[in-house]
Amino acid sequence: MVRPEISCTRLPWSSGSMMMNRLIRIATAILPLALAPLLLWLIAGGHIDLGGGEKDLVWILPWVLWSLVFAVSCFVLWWRGWTHARSLRRSALIGFGSVLLAGIILAAFGQLGIAGLF
Repeated sequence: MVRPEISCTRLPWSSGSMMMNRLIRIATAILPLALAPLLLWLIAGGHIDLGGGEKDLVWILPWVLWSLVFAVSCFVLWWRGWTHARSLRRSALIGFGSVLLAGIILAAFGQLGIAGLF
């Protein structure tokens, strides 16, 4: 007796779960960026107080930079075929590295400006 091979791509429920997987990936990639306006509203309204007064709003810039890099790297790694968990971990590290690099560059330019080289 010959058993027919079942292909996962032809199962009726596979397209629905594939779509749900895509939606979950898109949502997790964009969620930090979507939360930036809420975080800005909470800090500006005084609901979150980091002790710096109006200077607390400056913390939104690294958050937005990290979120943008995180979202872009999530989509790139997804396109390259990485698993969801692995791409999230790597994207978080890439985002952290980009914020750290931007901080180092800004600190270097700030020191050059203080020294009168700019």
